[in-house]
Amino acid sequence: MGRNWDFSKTKGRDDRLNAELTAFQGGESVPSSPPLHSHDGTMQHFYNQSWNGVSAIDIQQHCHPKKSIALSSNRLSMLRSLRQCHLH
Repeated sequence: MGRNWDFSKTKGRDDRLNAELTAFQGGESVPSSPPLHSHDGTMQHFYNQSWNGVSAIDIQQHCHPKKSIALSSNRLSMLRSLRQCHLH
């Protein structure tokens, strides 16, 4: 895979997360389809894949970085305590 394709993948993900953050902060809404990144079909394809591949969890972690980490640690401690109860 070429460097330009890797760049398109990274750029698509970054652009989507930045668009979601802007929408969260009260800016314009996120486009329903990925914007034009390149006139090269292969590069646009990789950009679209990474744009559409961003999950809701990725968006939440990008918009609420500290809240997501705290929630993860609480769930982890809860799972550990449940595991200890079942093993003893």
